[in-house]
Amino acid sequence: MAGLLRDFLAGAGDLLWRVFAIVVPIMVVLELFEGTRPFRLVVGAWARLVRHLGLDERSAAPTLVGFLFGLAYGGGVIVRDVRRQALGRRQVFIMSTFLSMVHAVVEDSLIFVAVGASVAWVVGFRLVWAALVTLALTVAAEAVVRRFGL
Repeated sequence: MAGLLRDFLAGAGDLLWRVFAIVVPIMVVLELFEGTRPFRLVVGAWARLVRHLGLDERSAAPTLVGFLFGLAYGGGVIVRDVRRQALGRRQVFIMSTFLSMVHAVVEDSLIFVAVGASVAWVVGFRLVWAALVTLALTVAAEAVVRRFGL
C-alpha cells in the first residue's frame, strides 16, 4: 500500500511539473506577445477567417489560443479574455462550439501525423467539419432567439 501511494504521489508530482513547465511559458509568451504589432496582425488575420462563423474581433484572440494550444492549456487565456472583453453569450457559444471540435489542432495533428495520417485530411477535415457545424448551430441558435425572443 505504501508503495502504491508513493508511486501515485511521484506520478502526480511529475505530471504537475510537466503541466506547469508547459502552461507557464505559454502564458508568459502570450502575455508578452499580446500587445505587439505581430500579435495584432495574426489576430486580425484570424478574425477575418472566423468572422464568417459569426465571431467578432474581440473573440478572435481567445479562439486562436484555444485553436492552437487547446482548451486545457489555453483555458486560462480564454476565460480571462471572455471576462476582459465582456463577450456576450452568443460569442461564447460560437467560440465554444468551434473550439469543441478543433481545439489543440497543432498538438492533435502532430500525434496523428506521427502515426501515419495525412496532415491534409487531419487538419482539413477537422476545420471544414468544425466550420460547418458551428455555422449550422449559429444559424439555428439565431432562429431560436428570433422565434422565442430569448
